[in-house]
Amino acid sequence: MTVDVSRKQQIIMFFIWLLVVPASFFLAKTYFPARELDWMNIVILFSIMFLTMLLPIQFQNMTISLERWITLTIFLQYGLFIEIVFIQMAMLVILFTEKSTLPITHKFLVNSTIFAFTSLLSGTIYHALGGTIGSMDFSKVFYFGLIYAISYSLINNVLLKVYFHFNSHIFSLTSKGALWDYMSTIIMVPFGIALYFLNEHLSNKSLLLIGIPFVIVLFILRMFNSSTTVKDQLSSASEIGHELADRLLFDEVIETFLVKLKDVVPYDNAYVVDLRGGINFVPLMGNGPNGITKEVKGLLFHDIKKADDGLDAFFTRIYFNEKDIKTLTTIEFIGTIRSVLTAPIIRNEVTEGFLILTSFRKNMFQPESLNLIDILTGFFAISLEKARFYESTIEKGERCGLTKLHNFSYLEPKLEENMNELHEGKLSSLSVIMLDIDHFKKINDTYGHECGNVILVSLADLLKNFKTTNTTLARYGGEEFVFVLPNTTKEEASELAEEIRVEVERTNFVITPDLTEEEPIDRKSIDVNITISLGVATAPEDAENAKDLLRNADRALYIGGKQSGRNLVGVYNDSEARGARV
Repeated sequence: MTVDVSRKQQIIMFFIWLLVVPASFFLAKTYFPARELDWMNIVILFSIMFLTMLLPIQFQNMTISLERWITLTIFLQYGLFIEIVFIQMAMLVILFTEKSTLPITHKFLVNSTIFAFTSLLSGTIYHALGGTIGSMDFSKVFYFGLIYAISYSLINNVLLKVYFHFNSHIFSLTSKGALWDYMSTIIMVPFGIALYFLNEHLSNKSLLLIGIPFVIVLFILRMFNSSTTVKDQLSSASEIGHELADRLLFDEVIETFLVKLKDVVPYDNAYVVDLRGGINFVPLMGNGPNGITKEVKGLLFHDIKKADDGLDAFFTRIYFNEKDIKTLTTIEFIGTIRSVLTAPIIRNEVTEGFLILTSFRKNMFQPESLNLIDILTGFFAISLEKARFYESTIEKGERCGLTKLHNFSYLEPKLEENMNELHEGKLSSLSVIMLDIDHFKKINDTYGHECGNVILVSLADLLKNFKTTNTTLARYGGEEFVFVLPNTTKEEASELAEEIRVEVERTNFVITPDLTEEEPIDRKSIDVNITISLGVATAPEDAENAKDLLRNADRALYIGGKQSGRNLVGVYNDSEARGARV
């Protein structure tokens, strides 16, 4: 779970720490004094606890640490004050060995406060219910030891819930992680009590019977767990590959890859960067604390790709710390980034882009992940290629080969989509402008069909100047074109239609006539002027469905435009369209 921490929150946490931790030490020392200390025994117990904390078990994407049985032994044998000291020392081990996105000072304050308060409350409950330190009554030790352990686990999780609540995150007391904490705590109680009794009778020799064997078993489990983790990662990589294969659209492939990658290779921010022309960096998408975005702001590229810019174009590399990161001379990372992983995205032995992972922690990425990253980026590159091919195929089917505008195959469903949005209240109005070149047959007969095609292409380019982000512009067929204008009133559409009419009328279209007796090399280009007639219709007042909206724009074009003299804008009005040279 990633928690973003502001400067104000860090200051507040510091004052809470000042209020809780020194007070916990004072109260424990004053009201729950320690028994006589065996320093050799304490050193050995701490060593066992230290080794136990270095060997957590990974299970179902959770880290389970089993050191609590040692702290129970310490509590039963030496009392609350020594247990708090041990827990604080253990917290320091966690602080420097466990990866986290929190600033290290804030992490220290949070853990120190929670551990101290948890120890004080659970110890107080133990003594309040009648528990004593140094007792050799098995029934009482087991009963009160179990109460202490359960209290400790519950209080710890309640405090975590409070902390996450004030940081706008959700932590459930019945989550899988919390339930495993309760379970592991109860399971470890017999070990802690057994070590306590053995320690009382055998002193430091007890560690040979239970302490050292426990650590050896943990080490064996950790080795087995590492092997299982590799298998799990390979299985996850295969699943990600299948999911990528199911995605047909380019953006969907990138989004799926970034989201699923975090489950097998944790990161704070991830970026997919295209390498266009082999030298130009173009960020395509990123994933971070705020989710997936195309507005990539976490890194900047100050130059083109160079051979000596520190970014390996052939192999995955890890930059473990800020010193290593500085070798990436072309990239500037925004914010405090302390470790980076870069992986080339290679297709057909050509580097087409990069995957860049960043973290707020040093040494976040480990060499064990390199092979996995290589496998995943291989899947990713193939899926991107497939998505490009699919979109290209769809694009060709929905584009006019001559003008490169959308065609009727695209226009029809798009207009239906806009009409549905109008009915759902997402659009206030929907206008259509249909236009047709006047006397186009005469142009073809006079100058040739090739010149007619040149005019169609030039007109299409001119019309693109009137297209906005939300506008659909399509070649309807022959010499007819259509604009679909969401959230545009009839008056606004009529004004736009007149602007288009005027611009076309005053534009010189350059052609080279091919219906002449001259040799092609001797033919000269000439300027030709054309005019267009346009029709405007608007929903909901003029039509209730997409088909009627197009039909009424067409009627306005021919009745108000063509039949009224051409070079006019016809505006649909109930059963007739009126022509006007606005």
